[in-house]
Amino acid sequence: MELHPRVKSSLSEIERMMEEDLSKEDPSVYGMLAPFLKRGGKRIRPALCLLSCGAVGGKYEDALKPAAIIELFHNFTLIHDDIEDDSRFRRGEPTLHVSYGIPIALNSGDALYTLLWNKLVSLDIKPSGLVKLEQLYAASFKRVAEGQGLELAWIKQGRFDVSEEEYVKMIDGKTSALIGLSCEAGGMLGGAGKRARSALRDYGEKIGAAFQIQDDVLNITGDFEKYKKEIGGDISEGKRTLMVVHCLAKADEKDKQRLISILSSHSKEKADIDEAIAILKKHGSIDYARKKAEKLVKDAKKRIGSLKEGDDKANLLAIADYVVNREM
Repeated sequence: MELHPRVKSSLSEIERMMEEDLSKEDPSVYGMLAPFLKRGGKRIRPALCLLSCGAVGGKYEDALKPAAIIELFHNFTLIHDDIEDDSRFRRGEPTLHVSYGIPIALNSGDALYTLLWNKLVSLDIKPSGLVKLEQLYAASFKRVAEGQGLELAWIKQGRFDVSEEEYVKMIDGKTSALIGLSCEAGGMLGGAGKRARSALRDYGEKIGAAFQIQDDVLNITGDFEKYKKEIGGDISEGKRTLMVVHCLAKADEKDKQRLISILSSHSKEKADIDEAIAILKKHGSIDYARKKAEKLVKDAKKRIGSLKEGDDKANLLAIADYVVNREM
C-alpha cells in the first residue's frame, strides 16, 4: 500500500526543501543530517499536515514549510531518543551515535532543533497567525519532551508498577502530541474553525497513540527486514509498553517476577528476549494491545466524520487504517 498517494508530489517538495536547508549550513555540523533524513521514514506527520489542510479547504502549498518543520522536529527527537535508548539501528542502518559517537550525534540533534526554530519564526505568515502557530508548536514540542521524560524516569527509578493510565499519559506526550500537532496545524493553515481544528487534533492524537502501541507490538513480533529496527529491542531496553503494563497487572507472581527480572537486566540474549515475549503471549498482552490500538483508530475516524467528503478526508481515513495494519 502506498501510504499517502494524494500528497506524494508535495512530500517530494518537502524532501527537497529539507535537503536544501541543510545544504546551506556548515557540513562539519550538519553534514550527517541530510543522509539521516534520506533514510526515509513514513513521513506520516507532514502527510497528515497537508491532508488536514486540504480536508478543510486549504491549499497544500500553504502548509509545506510548516509540515517540513514538524518532520525536522521528529527527526531531532529520533536522534536523541536513539542515544537515550542506546538503539543500534534506525531505518535499517546504524544510528548516528553508533556511527559518529555520542557527542557529535547529540550536537547534530541540537543543531537540527535550532535550525527548525529559525525556520518556524521566519515563516511568511501574518504576525498574529504566526504567533498562534508558534504557540501551538511550542506547546506540542514541550509535551513530547515531557512524555519522553516520564518514560526515562520510570527506568531510572526502576518502576514497574506503572498503571495503564500512566502509560497513556506518557504516549499522549511522546507520540500523540506531534501527530496531533500535524493535524491541528494543517487545519489552522487551511482556515478551519475551532471545532474542526479540535476534531483534527483528537483524530491525530488517537491515531498517534495507536501508532505507538502498534510500534511496540511490531518491536517484538515484526520482521527486521520490514521493521528496520532490532526486534526485541524494547525488551532489552526495559521499556514499560502497554503489553508489559497489562501483563504485570494480570500475571501470576512467578511470571511477573521473571518478566521484571528480564526487563531489569537489559539482556540482549535471544533466549531471555524470547522468554519475555512468551510470557506476554501467555497472558494475552499482545492481543490486548492490538485491540486497544484498533479501538483508538475506530474512535479517531469518528472524530473527523463531520468533515466534508473528499479525497483528503478519504486519505486521512486510510492512514488511520494503515496505522494498525502496518508491518514497518
